[in-house]
Amino acid sequence: MQHNTLLYHFFFDPLAHGIVCMMVAYLVAPAQFIKVVHQETGESYTSIINRCIHSGNIKLFFSGAHIYAFRQVIAALSFGLSQWLFLCSMNYYPITYFTLLVSWECFLAGIVETIVTVYSETKEIAANKGDFIKRKETIMDIFTPVLLRNIISASPCILAYALTKHISGIGINIMVNTLLGIAASALTIPFDLIATQNCGAEVRMTWIGRLKHNITVEKNFFAIFNGLSMRILQIVPYSIAHGLVMLLLSKF
Repeated sequence: MQHNTLLYHFFFDPLAHGIVCMMVAYLVAPAQFIKVVHQETGESYTSIINRCIHSGNIKLFFSGAHIYAFRQVIAALSFGLSQWLFLCSMNYYPITYFTLLVSWECFLAGIVETIVTVYSETKEIAANKGDFIKRKETIMDIFTPVLLRNIISASPCILAYALTKHISGIGINIMVNTLLGIAASALTIPFDLIATQNCGAEVRMTWIGRLKHNITVEKNFFAIFNGLSMRILQIVPYSIAHGLVMLLLSKF
């Protein structure tokens, strides 16, 4: 397979990552469920797990698993699409200033992923929230915080992709993806939290209003990082998956 072809970079490579991450998504779906419920209710991880186990309904852990797994595929493909748009824009109007160049690439990656995945994410959050949802969920409930999250998270994603796509060592691939993934999680968890709480919320709030509400009600700035540990727990399997795919594709 010729790795310098557009078809490879913008379809085969993203599709391979998406398919593998779809399988990983089913493994980490319980962590996603626990994170969503924790962000919505403030209930501890242990309490959520015990409650679901004692109810005898283990399927609760996989409430949004199918749509969550599907989202991994289309998110990977959207990255390929954003890269194509980025190169097209560079042919039209070259940018030489590095910071502006990276900012534009991240913006394109974030907005394309948001447009492509926001509907499925709305449905996935609603499925995981279950009875905690107060009204019919809408895309506009989460669009702005998800867009901001995706733009910011695109930066380490693009950096990890650039640093590791030509590296064949599995260890360095996993390490770079894991470290940058954890950094992205810490930077974007407030927006992830707001999206969860806004989705189907009884009281509509702007993302800034919801952010202030969390800090004011909890009287603790770190309340906006609720769910971070569970989000980081999801990063490691995905990092290993990305590293394995890169190693496998390098053999062809």
